[in-house]
Amino acid sequence: MLVEVALSLPILVILIIGIIIYGAWLGTASAVQQLANEAARAALAGISSDERSALVADAVHNGVAGSPLLRAELMHVATAQNGAFYSVAVTYDVGHSPLFTASPVPLPMGQIRRSAVIKLGSL
Repeated sequence: MLVEVALSLPILVILIIGIIIYGAWLGTASAVQQLANEAARAALAGISSDERSALVADAVHNGVAGSPLLRAELMHVATAQNGAFYSVAVTYDVGHSPLFTASPVPLPMGQIRRSAVIKLGSL
């Protein structure tokens, strides 16, 4: 019995750690998407491009401050307007996050990039 436990316990521990790390990665990806959605919604209140950019920056700052999974220094935000559409792209560098650098299991990618697009002037 002791031999079976000695052989199966390391595999079970790595499996549990992998589940926790992947759960944190999926939670981070969801938080980044939600942050992009909230920033795009905030941009609707802006009249000019500069005001929209400031509203997006404020929404991202407030969202990062309220999230235990995200760090502001690993976040990059890009905005663009194409005609009547305004897009917000949020990129989070998980490759430099302390939570994911020590992972014993390989993760999907080094960056999580999510975006949201809104139509300006519509109700």
